[in-house]
Amino acid sequence: MIDMVAVSREVERGRAELAASSEGILSLKQRTRIWVAMDDPDDPEASYRHRTYLKVACVRHVQHYWDRTFPSNPGVEEMLTLTRALIDRKADPDQAEEQAYEFFDDVMAHTDITRITAPAVMVADAASRTVFSACCRNPDYDTAEDEDDDDELLPDVLEPSYSCASAAAGGMNWKPVEEVDVEARRAFWTWYLDEAIPWALTT
Repeated sequence: MIDMVAVSREVERGRAELAASSEGILSLKQRTRIWVAMDDPDDPEASYRHRTYLKVACVRHVQHYWDRTFPSNPGVEEMLTLTRALIDRKADPDQAEEQAYEFFDDVMAHTDITRITAPAVMVADAASRTVFSACCRNPDYDTAEDEDDDDELLPDVLEPSYSCASAAAGGMNWKPVEEVDVEARRAFWTWYLDEAIPWALTT
């Protein structure tokens, strides 16, 4: 059974951290604490599903950046469909992982990264990494490492919710505040705490 008291406590800590952050950042360290609290020790499969649905919700929330920039490319939607198939054990993980790699490699090979396209690329990154995590039915997928800072994961691996927050902000945490939309980042993390987590836990 999930300890909902622990979840509520960690979400409240997240809200306090976010309120105190002049940059509108919800740290990887605090998100990890929330993910640990979300785990059901008696049901690893439920823990996996909740965590994966949380990633899906994040991508959905910012998918419009991709759709607006690349309206004729269904790649992000295909990644989300593939994730659902993996959750339901209707897709082969090895093939799905290869498809996700190919999708994002193609995006990077054919996209000129500019202020306009960067948010869409971040959404694509989040969508492909959501597939990668869905391929591994380990509820500890996001909590086994000890990094506390999202930017410590650069350049090769970014956690999907961070990529989505960066898409909303127009830049990653390391960028100067005058070059990003701090309030859009804050709004994303507020939604994450207030809406995405409760939705994922009841899906």
